[in-house]
Amino acid sequence: MSNKIHNKQTNKNNVYDIQGGEKKVMKKSTKKVINVAASAALLAGIAPVAGVLAPTAAHASGSFDVISVPTLSSSTSGTAVDLGRVNINIDRYTLNNSATDATYLTVTLPSGFEFASNAFAVGAPTSVSIVDGTSQPAGVTATRINATSARIAITGSNQGDDITLGLILNGIVSTGPSSGDVNVTFSADPTSGLPTGNVKVATVVSSGQVALEARDVQSSSSNFNFNLRVTESVANSLKSGNAIKLKLPSGFEWSAAGAVTPLYGTLSSNNVSATVNGDTLTIASNGVSRSAASSFDLALNFTVTDEDKAKDGDITATVSGNSSINVSSLVVGTYGQYGGGVTVASPTTVVAGQDEQKIGNVVVKEAVAGSFIGGRTVTLQLPEGARWQSVYTGGENTTGTTGSIETSNGLRTPDEIKYTGTDGRTLRLTWNGTGAVNTSNKAGSITLKDVEVAVQPGFTGDLNATVAGSQGLTGTVKLATAVSGVSLTATNATYNIAIGTDNASIGDLMIKEGAAGALTDDGSGLVEVLLPAGVTFGSTPTVSVTGGDLRIRNVSVDTYNNSGTQGVLRFYVDSESTTASTITVSGVNLRIDRTVPQGDIVAKVQGDGAAYTAYHGFGDVADVWNSSYKYAAQAAIATIGTAPAGETDNAVTAIYTIGSTAYTVNGQTRTAEVAPYVENGRTYLPVRYVAEALGVSQANILFDKATSVVTMIKGDRVVQLKLNTNQLTINGSTINMDVKAVTKANRTVLPIAWVGKALDAVIQYDAAAKTVTVNSK
Repeated sequence: MSNKIHNKQTNKNNVYDIQGGEKKVMKKSTKKVINVAASAALLAGIAPVAGVLAPTAAHASGSFDVISVPTLSSSTSGTAVDLGRVNINIDRYTLNNSATDATYLTVTLPSGFEFASNAFAVGAPTSVSIVDGTSQPAGVTATRINATSARIAITGSNQGDDITLGLILNGIVSTGPSSGDVNVTFSADPTSGLPTGNVKVATVVSSGQVALEARDVQSSSSNFNFNLRVTESVANSLKSGNAIKLKLPSGFEWSAAGAVTPLYGTLSSNNVSATVNGDTLTIASNGVSRSAASSFDLALNFTVTDEDKAKDGDITATVSGNSSINVSSLVVGTYGQYGGGVTVASPTTVVAGQDEQKIGNVVVKEAVAGSFIGGRTVTLQLPEGARWQSVYTGGENTTGTTGSIETSNGLRTPDEIKYTGTDGRTLRLTWNGTGAVNTSNKAGSITLKDVEVAVQPGFTGDLNATVAGSQGLTGTVKLATAVSGVSLTATNATYNIAIGTDNASIGDLMIKEGAAGALTDDGSGLVEVLLPAGVTFGSTPTVSVTGGDLRIRNVSVDTYNNSGTQGVLRFYVDSESTTASTITVSGVNLRIDRTVPQGDIVAKVQGDGAAYTAYHGFGDVADVWNSSYKYAAQAAIATIGTAPAGETDNAVTAIYTIGSTAYTVNGQTRTAEVAPYVENGRTYLPVRYVAEALGVSQANILFDKATSVVTMIKGDRVVQLKLNTNQLTINGSTINMDVKAVTKANRTVLPIAWVGKALDAVIQYDAAAKTVTVNSK
């Protein structure tokens, strides 16, 4: 079977080593080539130098690394703000000054920002220093030139190593900046070799946003606790008087607002209020203006107040308020009564007659935390047409499963996976012990991944599992859709063949795969096209692959199980297909025995190459399928409906006399070996002589001693009588007579009513004349 069907190929992880596993380290001097040659777009795409806009010196040596780019509000005018921090990388050999000489790099702020009057003074928030490199150069200082410019002086040389200067732009005075990027300009003497250009150190927005996040939410049937994280994008995003409101859905109410835990900034329980009123929570800050953004966690609790109104599933609070908020709704918990469910997000497609068929990942989930209890079970029962792969290969008492098991939210892996029932169709998950098997406060789940099943030949449609077990789960879940492995069609299925025909050419047959690899070379790879009893192949047809890449071998015809009367065409799969393929059987000639009843000639496709699961697997599983249904496909390929040549159905009148062996047919006298007689008030006729009178030739009156069956063929009518039974079969349909067929003088006799029924004749009895008149219809 192909890997596409059987999934037998082992996955392999590819591991790539760099130069035999050596670690590569880029020296700072290597940065020169990258930073000087890179465009502003390239620099903008490589962290952490995303803030560099463009170099301005043709011979600059070095680069800028932007460590932080804060977001600021345009309403910060008149306050001190912190811009981003910048590392200035200067390559080795760039500076070659004496111990007392200096090279200068000028820093210029954009419009809307100014250096404080004490910028770069000792203890001032704005500073510059060497953060990487040797003690060279002799020193680094910075001086405020005017409100918007400062000059960094680098004394001495850096012949010994690359150096990095750290520029901290804190305590910058905001004078009314415009919205957009805040870019600082670095400039220097073009011959100095120092890096120059524009560097983004902040972003100004017209108004800040408050981000809300529900953390550590719970699943429960009554009480819920969680932390609400509130984070400002800029200072004063949570504005005074602009409260944020969270409204719970119907059936739930807030219980209390707990402590405020600051994460950073100045917002705390001293300047944040949180009040509850039924289903509405209100969060606000006082009027204190702040220079930096803040973030804090708020502990919250709510409960179920009306179970009739509370809906199972996610509990979604509606968010509103005058402040700009990042969400309009927020999931704050999951509600449900104890129990759970089973889902399959993506059911797969499986092929009938094949094993190792993957189904969609099965998720078994609690409704709320603590729903699943030790000592209880969840069961998944497959329909009759499928078996769990573990059972198919190992038998009904197998434990464990194919694929893997993943758990979430603290739910414990089942302690036992076992198959139950007389045929192993039920997968049972059991947790040992007592009490909840979930240690978290969230509803847990178990995912059965890459689980495989074996599917019976002929099973198509939805493959659904019935969910049950003592954990209280019920319902059905779709695991996969089963498609036919192969189909059989005939180009001339309505072709009418006369009984007894020795060479009937019926046209072509086509066998089509329902999926790539459906015809498999696993097992023997045998594929058989089986004809009904009495029909054989007159010659070996041509069998060829006319579509796809399937390869076959060893085509032959024979009779099935040495019966001599039931034809079979055989071939073997030599190489499985990777594209669903078509096999054409052409030049089909049939021999039709005179015992074949009127109606369709139905051919069947079987063999382990077409219906693998009917022939393999563990005995106590596969044997059930062998005895029930093992055909991969079946179809009518022709019709039997006309009489053999030379047989007519002209009107006949035959007259028989009780006790006399002489009788007449259309006025001509004939002699029988047994005379009609009366017994227990019933008049019996010899069936053979009535049949011959009605035009049935002696060749079409057959007796099988082995089975004690008499067969008579009259036109399109096939009659069979089994001696010493009450079974009368007409064209394949069995009728139970009120008497048994018996013999007298070695001839089969029946009451006249059943003779008429069998041979489709009208029979009249004259009691006075003691005669029986038989008229053909």
